[in-house]
Amino acid sequence: MPKESHNASFTNSPNVAQRLAQAVGTAKEMGFDVRKVVLDDQMPGWCQIGDKKILFLDLTATTGEQLDQIDQIIASYCNQKYDRESGKIAA
Repeated sequence: MPKESHNASFTNSPNVAQRLAQAVGTAKEMGFDVRKVVLDDQMPGWCQIGDKKILFLDLTATTGEQLDQIDQIIASYCNQKYDRESGKIAA
């Protein structure tokens, strides 16, 4: 690969903050209200109150850690939704 092409693709790739912003946007498109709060000893996650879904990220975590948190939370949500729809768990 020519050096110029490699540098161009590297500079065009999103950094961690941009990827976190994209992940938050995806979560919002999925219907989540995304909140960044100090969780102290609590784990990041999501809950549903009525028909409102709330996703909690730890405000004290680094940007990279928050990106990992949101990735894990969305994956967990999608797996649970699939299991519920396929009858593996009760609604």
